Amino acid sequence: KCVLDVLSEPPRNQLVEQLSKFRFNASPLFAEDSKVRKIATSKLYSIMRGIAVMIDTASVIAETTASTDAVAHRQVVPRFEMFWYIALFMCSFFILDMVLALAVEFPRFDLFVGRTGQRSFNLFAIVQQTLVIIGMFNFPDGRFTSTFRSVVHRFSFLRVLRALVTLPRMGGKRLQQSIGELYIMIRALAGTLQPLVWCSCMCAFILSIFGTFLAESVARQISRLNPPTEVFPEESPQAMLLSDWGGTRRCMYSLLMTMLGGADWGDLFNTLTGYESATDSAICFFVFICFTFIALLNTVTAVFIQCAFMRLEKDRVFAVQREVQEKRDYLMAAKEAFEHMSDGGNVLQKDMVAYLQDPEARAAFQRLELDTDQVEKLFLLMDNDGSEGINLQEFMTGCLRLRGTASCVHLEFLHQDLKFAIKALADMVMMLEDQNEILTTPRSESPSSVKQAQQLGILQRGLRLLSDQLKELDINVQEGLSRCQADIAVHEGLSRCQ
Repeated sequence: KCVLDVLSEPPRNQLVEQLSKFRFNASPLFAEDSKVRKIATSKLYSIMRGIAVMIDTASVIAETTASTDAVAHRQVVPRFEMFWYIALFMCSFFILDMVLALAVEFPRFDLFVGRTGQRSFNLFAIVQQTLVIIGMFNFPDGRFTSTFRSVVHRFSFLRVLRALVTLPRMGGKRLQQSIGELYIMIRALAGTLQPLVWCSCMCAFILSIFGTFLAESVARQISRLNPPTEVFPEESPQAMLLSDWGGTRRCMYSLLMTMLGGADWGDLFNTLTGYESATDSAICFFVFICFTFIALLNTVTAVFIQCAFMRLEKDRVFAVQREVQEKRDYLMAAKEAFEHMSDGGNVLQKDMVAYLQDPEARAAFQRLELDTDQVEKLFLLMDNDGSEGINLQEFMTGCLRLRGTASCVHLEFLHQDLKFAIKALADMVMMLEDQNEILTTPRSESPSSVKQAQQLGILQRGLRLLSDQLKELDINVQEGLSRCQADIAVHEGLSRCQ
C-alpha cells in the first residue's frame, strides 16, 4: 500500500521543473567525443573557472573596502576604473561559461539546476554583476549617492557567496577530497535554514509569553504608585525599570538579550526588582532563565545538529565520497596486513595461521571485520584459483567480500537460490518417477533394464533426501531472515527513540 501511495503521488516541484527544464527536438550541438565537450567537462577547465570566481570575489572585496574606507575618512570616493574593467572581463567570462554549458547540454538542459546544481545561483550573480557594470558606466561618480548603484552593490555578497559554494566542486576528485570538510560545513549550514525559521518562531512565541506577563507586572507596579503623567528623573529606579521593561516590546527585547548573551541578566534582574518588591516578576524571570538555558537552548542545539546530520546523510555526493574513502582506508589496512603476513610473495595457509597467533595480528583482522576463529575456511574462501596461495589482489577482494556478518540481502539471495534449487530438484524427481514407472512396467525385460531401474530408484531416493535437506535449510534461512528483519526493526525503533 505504501508503494502504491508513493507511485500515485504527483511529482514534487512540478511547476519549477516545467519552468526550468527545456527540451528541443534537435540533435546535440557537440558530439560525445568532441573537443569542446571534453574541454568543458575537463578538470583543467573546472580549475580555471574556480580561479575566475576567486578573482572576482577578491575584486568585490577590494572595491568595497576601498570605497567604504574613503567614506569613513571623509574623502571623495574615487572611480576605481581598474575594478570596472576587471568586473567587465569577469562578467564576460561567466556569461560565456554559462552559454558553453547550455550548448554542451543541448537539446535538453536545466536553466536553474545544471550539472553542478548551482546554475541558478550563478545566474543571479551574473545578473547582479551586469547591473553593477551598467551602473558604473552610467553613474561613474555616484558610488553611494546614486540609488541604482547603491541598491545593486548591496547584492555584491552574492558573488562572494558564489566562491564559497563553488570552491568545494572545483578541480578533480583529489582536490575535492582535500577540501571535503569545507563541503561538509557548507552543506550542513545550508540544511539548517529551514530549522532556523521554525526555531525562531518558537523562540518568538516563548518571548511573547514571558514578555506579556512581565509587561503587565511592570505596568501594574508603575501605575499603582505613580500618577499617569509623572516624569521620572533619568537615574531613578522608575526610569531604569521603564527603560528595560516598559512595554511588551521592551520586555521581549530584554529577554532576547538575556537569551543570546547580549546583556547581563543580573543587571536586568536588578532593574526589574529595584523599584519595588516584585515577587511575581522575579519568579517569572527566574523561570525564564532556567527554561532558556537548561531546556530551550539545548533542544535547539540538538535539533540543529540532527538536521545537519540528516542533510549530510541524504547528500548523494557526500555519501559517495564517504563510502569511497571508507573503502579506500579499509583496503589500505588490508594491504598493510598482507604485507605483514608475506615476505614479498603469496601467503600460504600456514603463514596466515602463524601470523594470527599474535594478539595484535588478531586485533588487526578483527578491525577488518574478519572471523579469526576459522582461519582454514577463511583461507579457502579467499583462494579463488585453488593454488594454495593468496596474492594481494585475492586477499583484498576476499576481505571486501567476507567482512562482517551475513546481512538480510545475503540471506535473501540465499533464500532465492534455494527456492530455485528446490524447484529444479522437484522437477527432476518428477521426471525420474516417470522414467521409473516406465521401466518398472511388467514386460519382457532385459537384465540391463532391471539394473537401470534399480539405479534410478537409488538416485530417486537420494534426490528426495537432498530435497528434504534443502527444504529444511530453506526453513532455517527464512527463520534467520525473519530474525534479521526483526533486529533491524528494533534498531530503527531505538534510533527513533534516541
